[in-house]
Amino acid sequence: MRTFVYATDGSEIAKKAGKLAAEWMSKWSDAKLLMLYVIPEILPDAVYPYWSMMPGEAARDNAHADDIEREAREELFADCNDRVQFTVIIGDPAWTICDTAEKQEADVIFMGNRGRGAVDRFLLGSVSYRVLHRSTVPVLVVK
Repeated sequence: MRTFVYATDGSEIAKKAGKLAAEWMSKWSDAKLLMLYVIPEILPDAVYPYWSMMPGEAARDNAHADDIEREAREELFADCNDRVQFTVIIGDPAWTICDTAEKQEADVIFMGNRGRGAVDRFLLGSVSYRVLHRSTVPVLVVK
């Protein structure tokens, strides 16, 4: 059985990567796909114990994740929803994508070449660049 990881942040370029992942899913009827949304861990560790006291932030992240999943299932993976699992993880995006793909014994990671904005790139660096250089799993980066 083939296993694909589709890393998404909901951006238009990530949706292009998702479209390609959907094409691959249609070619391999036994394949499964893990759709992964990583909430960047950019707050100091000292803040996380109090995260539950910030319901607005948590609700915003959860709502965004729900929107990403709904749109992808409706627009990209309607023909194979039964073989798609959606997971949200808080952490360093590049490390989390690589680690998850390795644990899933993925055959390939699909992702876009840039994310949601310049501020994220400034704070986090290019996630796709870091995944390309860290991953032991083949990475397909879409422009």
